[in-house]
Amino acid sequence: MSTKQRFIPKVPGGSWGAMVVLWLVFAMNSTVRELFNRTSPLMVDEFGVDADTMGLYGTIMQIAMGLLPLVFSTWSDKRGQGWMRKYSMIWVAVGYMILTFLVGLHFISSGIIVIVVLLTARNLFAGAGESLECTAVVEWWPREARGFAAGLHHTGYPWGTLITGLIISVMLAKSDNDWRLPFIIMPLIAIPIWIIYWKFSNKKTFEKYTEKAIAMGQTPTLDSADSAEEIELAKNESNLLRCLKNANVVAATVVTIIALVMFFGINFWLNPYLTFVAEYDYAKAAAYSLLYTITGGLGQVIWGRISDYVGRKASLLFCFAWLAVWVLILPQVKVGLGALVGIQLAIGFCVNALFALLYATVQDSAPKGAIGTAMGLNVTASIVGAFTPAILGGLIAAGGGWNSASGYQTGVIFMCVCMVVGFLIILLFSHETVGKRRGRDWALVSFKAAGIEDNRNKK
Repeated sequence: MSTKQRFIPKVPGGSWGAMVVLWLVFAMNSTVRELFNRTSPLMVDEFGVDADTMGLYGTIMQIAMGLLPLVFSTWSDKRGQGWMRKYSMIWVAVGYMILTFLVGLHFISSGIIVIVVLLTARNLFAGAGESLECTAVVEWWPREARGFAAGLHHTGYPWGTLITGLIISVMLAKSDNDWRLPFIIMPLIAIPIWIIYWKFSNKKTFEKYTEKAIAMGQTPTLDSADSAEEIELAKNESNLLRCLKNANVVAATVVTIIALVMFFGINFWLNPYLTFVAEYDYAKAAAYSLLYTITGGLGQVIWGRISDYVGRKASLLFCFAWLAVWVLILPQVKVGLGALVGIQLAIGFCVNALFALLYATVQDSAPKGAIGTAMGLNVTASIVGAFTPAILGGLIAAGGGWNSASGYQTGVIFMCVCMVVGFLIILLFSHETVGKRRGRDWALVSFKAAGIEDNRNKK
């Protein structure tokens, strides 16, 4: 069977090796970013921080995630691509791991402001790390299986953080709730993972992967079309300007903001709705509000691979339409446990998948030698999406506060409208990047603007 006929694609061994080590790298990045959420109740007890202030701290940290991806990604493209991507990735990883480690030292983290400053600085590097790590993995995979690779790699969040979350729980239980311990241990666990990646990512292994992919009839992401001369010429141009001229890259970046509205929105909306409107107790509301993550990881892999067959644009249109319908039904989770489980699993099937599909679209569409820059531009969009909790909080407050269903309903309508807008932007301002519809679909922008050859008159 060919790569396109298999759900789990047949690809060179180097692709799978890169997937394993870069999945672990991304899982550790995701874990250190989640440490604040995992340990915040213990910080509240120690420092006496109120809920509004703690929420503000979380927002500041999330905004920091989007400040440097573009800077580091543009630099990384010029520093070296493919196996050489590690030379820029390592500095970013050292940054977010050292800053995480410092929070674990009691004599440094003796006040909440110092902790927030350190973790905000940590997120500056961690956001850039996500951009580079997601770029690196697709450079080790053939284009025919890029959607699958993007989706599987991105299960490092939430599946990776689920595994490490259990480890953190054990740490806290065994250390009498010493919340600083995970901040010390997790960066140390990352060291052997990075050593393995460093040794794996070398010129010989990358060339062997490339040769094997071509022999299997596949197209490496960095192939002969991306000649050294062409990439060298790109160094003399503005990679950012080249990306901003590409309609697909711009559309996917704008739509990423809308996807983040849904992701941050459901995380903010669901727990208090179950607690104050559906009247679940605190423990059950906290547990039941995470059910959508069960299908979240699966959706990324399934839709990533489906998009390799039917196209990124078609897959995105389906996912946005699906979410627009199911988010309107979301308030019905209060009807009973069956509705609570079913609605969340339905939403989870597409909500995380949006990011795998958007990342793959950006990677498909990026100008030669500028994949990292295009990804950095995309991840930078998280700055705007980070304001979603504040918007929903204002809508809930305007509707009567935490105990009134009215404000939550307004919030649901807001998320639904955003899904419709996302659908329309993809439909009208982007072109299909893979599959039979590449160069043959319709949009208001030209194929040339999206960097795609017009194939409508070809058989």
